[in-house]
Amino acid sequence: MTENAGDYYPITGRKTTGGVFDRIPVEELQATQPYQWSLFILGYAWIKDTPIPFPGVAQPQLKAAESLMEVGGIHGRPYREYAGDHRTSAEAKADYSLTDKKDTDPVPSRLLQQAIGEYADNIAQQIENMYPQEAGLWVNAAKQLRFPYWDWADPKAETSGFPSLFYDDQLSITAPGSKTVSVPNPLAFFKFPYIPEDFQDITRNGVTAYFTKWPQTYRHAANSPNPPGTNIDDLQAYDEFSNTLNESRREMDYSNMGSLEGVHNSIHGAIGGNGHMGNPDYAGFDPFFYFALWEWCYTDYWMNEGYTHDGQSYPWTQARGTYSQVYNAALEPTGENGLLVPFRNEDGSYWTNEQTRFLTPNVYPKYYSYKEFLGIKVDIAASSPQERDEARARIAKYYSVDPQAAAGAHAGTGAPPPLAHVPVPGVGEVDLPTNFKSIRGFRLFLVLVRLPEHAFGRSYNFQVFYKENQLVGNVTVFTREDNSPCKACAFRRDNGAVVRGVISLQPSLVNEIIVNSGIDRSKNTMEITTGLITKALSGKLLDLSGRVLASASGGEDVAAVPAGNAATQRVQPVEISLLSSAVAEHADDKNKPVYFFDWKPHNSLFPSGWKAESQEAAH
Repeated sequence: MTENAGDYYPITGRKTTGGVFDRIPVEELQATQPYQWSLFILGYAWIKDTPIPFPGVAQPQLKAAESLMEVGGIHGRPYREYAGDHRTSAEAKADYSLTDKKDTDPVPSRLLQQAIGEYADNIAQQIENMYPQEAGLWVNAAKQLRFPYWDWADPKAETSGFPSLFYDDQLSITAPGSKTVSVPNPLAFFKFPYIPEDFQDITRNGVTAYFTKWPQTYRHAANSPNPPGTNIDDLQAYDEFSNTLNESRREMDYSNMGSLEGVHNSIHGAIGGNGHMGNPDYAGFDPFFYFALWEWCYTDYWMNEGYTHDGQSYPWTQARGTYSQVYNAALEPTGENGLLVPFRNEDGSYWTNEQTRFLTPNVYPKYYSYKEFLGIKVDIAASSPQERDEARARIAKYYSVDPQAAAGAHAGTGAPPPLAHVPVPGVGEVDLPTNFKSIRGFRLFLVLVRLPEHAFGRSYNFQVFYKENQLVGNVTVFTREDNSPCKACAFRRDNGAVVRGVISLQPSLVNEIIVNSGIDRSKNTMEITTGLITKALSGKLLDLSGRVLASASGGEDVAAVPAGNAATQRVQPVEISLLSSAVAEHADDKNKPVYFFDWKPHNSLFPSGWKAESQEAAH
């Protein structure tokens, strides 16, 4: 509880709207919900403290706790207390300092959803009072408005790219009388009302991020204190859940699970570049900054003092500091009851991890859900394990994880499948789930990536290429600068934290490599296959401005990098290796998810070593 009721800003969500309504994709909101779209754009401009004049609307006063300047700062700089927290003297005794505050918890979209929603309620009623003939259009839209999202993993993003609504100078919205008007786009950037005292310019590899001079947020900014704007040409868009440190895993999971946070990090790198989104200390200010399918599909997994599965806990395996370390204070309790400072409930208590869940027996009210996705409503539990299994299979295929289709792609061509003679265990050789059978002559190949988190003292990318210039996959290390006051970051740096990622090699790429090699495929072996794959690949370490820091060539026959040209050990990847898995499918029900088994480690991709391509990689 706080000492003075009302001093804090309680996070209650859209409690006053009388129901639960869906968050929907932002492009769909724009295309199909004209009144919600207008209210959202007006509301976002308002929290930026740059309200858009609108017919019949008197702009309500913006509270400090609702402003993007305050909300964006929760994620990093400026390191000071969030205006909506107002800790008591008892809570403040943990050595709080204006210049030494630590809070790495991400900004929950629920906070902005609440602020924008309350604004929408206000102005919708004003509009209908002024234009009674539109009664029911604006107020109902305001009640249903929930913060939208961009599905960056949607397959169409690969071809359509980054939606222009995030960078166009102007956007069209609906005004009273069904008129279409053009307004400044509040989603394109955030203009700082002032530059906080602890913003710092950062120069790396000859490129400077001018955080003390840039008056607004930029994405892929030019190396200039006065860039012309976002470099749109550099914006490019790139299933298992945990995090890139791979800190809480059963040993059996080390090779076969990727990371949702790895995708999250790549989005920060791809969208931000040398700008604000590429640096955790400043990312929260970008309007682009702001996952329930996992909980629906895997109800028996959750984070605790590690993670819990079927009642068994698997502890953290890398040093991270305290689970939640805010204002340099170790907060208790941890696990599911861990506190999400600085976000308070109505009674002044802090939100906990448990309250963020959807499907617990006593679920905390959210007042929002997500639009049905492939038959899934995330706030309604599956009726049976089979329903969850079938949904997992649909999700995998939607996101292009479809080994069955890949395995059958060459059937009927007359030519032997490229992997026909690569060993796959047969019946009786391995224990498969009941009624599952292995897909003969097929294996899935992955690149396992383990990178030192603080190799370059900032965020950076690892990329794998085919034929030197065809990008196969990306892993972004998204980390704070070495001089950041973040205490847990310094703790991880001192303990040599390692970020982990997985890059899947598309079966079509593996097929192309083998077919183009000209080998006698009737005599193909696993050793030949893995040798061909590694020989065809190369790797690069790059900063987020795109400059190459170090490079490596694949294959056993590549000459070793001379000692004088080699990258220093401090920046070299801990591991870049090839893995493969056999795949089994259900014999009677193709709607069930496939089963990956017989995981095998293969070659190191770059045994010849890493060549320094920059001064900081050489020293």
